Amino acid sequence: MSLRAIAALVLIMGATGLAQADATSASSKQEATIQALQAQLVALTARLDALEKEQSHTITSSKPVVSTQTVAQAKALEGIKFKGDFRFRQESFDIEGQDDRHRSRLRSRVALVAPINEDMSVGFGLASGSSDPTSANQSLGAVSSSKQINLDLAYVNWNVPNSDIVVQAGKFKNPLKRVGGTTFIWDGDVRPEGVSASINKGSLFATGLGSWIDENKGDADLILLGGQVGSTFKLENNVSILLGLGYYNITASEGADSLFGVAANDNRLDANGGYLNGFQNIEGFAEIGIPTELGKVTLYADYVQNLDADDFDTGYSLGAKIKANKWSFGWEYRDLEADAVFAAFSDSDFLGGGTDGEGHILKTGYALSKKISLNSALFLNDRNVDFGTEESFKRLMLDISFKH
Repeated sequence: MSLRAIAALVLIMGATGLAQADATSASSKQEATIQALQAQLVALTARLDALEKEQSHTITSSKPVVSTQTVAQAKALEGIKFKGDFRFRQESFDIEGQDDRHRSRLRSRVALVAPINEDMSVGFGLASGSSDPTSANQSLGAVSSSKQINLDLAYVNWNVPNSDIVVQAGKFKNPLKRVGGTTFIWDGDVRPEGVSASINKGSLFATGLGSWIDENKGDADLILLGGQVGSTFKLENNVSILLGLGYYNITASEGADSLFGVAANDNRLDANGGYLNGFQNIEGFAEIGIPTELGKVTLYADYVQNLDADDFDTGYSLGAKIKANKWSFGWEYRDLEADAVFAAFSDSDFLGGGTDGEGHILKTGYALSKKISLNSALFLNDRNVDFGTEESFKRLMLDISFKH
């Protein structure tokens, strides 16, 4: 029952009681008293109406008050994407003529991408590792010492309006295609530093890349210039085909000192300790994706030749992968001659890094969930095949990876 109804009932009962108690009083006096009570009832009813309206307004309009600062902070975070991953690795080595070796390693990365407007965004990322451009791994066991964190990504990405062109500038993920994920030319951790432009138009694609390798005050600069062109298309039964060509030239590389504070990684050197040959590569690559009842099968091949070398100048990779539900399996065979590619950028796991070797890579994986996976890789390689003392190189890696 509302407050107004209760009050009216009380006043009516009171008026009725008074009327009965004063039945012997004069009629005019009784009528005046009743009129006064009625007037009070009307006034009280009006006040109760006003009170109920005020309460109703308070209830319907009682929303949380958000400060201008909170709104501004929310808008600043709108559209920002955070990414991160962590990998723990246990690995063992069996190298001919050396004692067996075991070690634990970790890799940790975090990155964010923030929109500037509908066409432009900036990215920033940090990763464990060292100055080695082909590895973000950190070995454990140095008396629990602190581990190094490095700038891994810092770039601007521009989707050119009214076109299919994407431009990047800064330090960014490698935009060049690697069929089957092969890393025999480019290690997966390599982050080019410079400018790239990519276009995808229907089944055609093209990428151009200009990346600083070494800037010298008193000598010629080493710059990577090159790119890829190719096509992707589908056949019957959803079989997909990718075909492409690549060209890469590292300017002024012949005679230049080995870079990044590391050895030449089996690229040949001249009597002065400089690179014996320059690096001007042509690449041809292909990939076929075949849906099957077990899962998707991927077959791939990659070939590279260094036009600036007269011998020991070629490399190739052949591989197959299958992804079946939560399982994945892969095999790859590589043959990489000493001066086929710029060794400082090639796979840091195969042969222990660098060139001048051949052999198999066997991989397995199992997805515990969308964000947690188990993986293994077994390297059965022979290194120093072209030069030095040939030796057997075996490496087993067991990983557990987490991603956000």
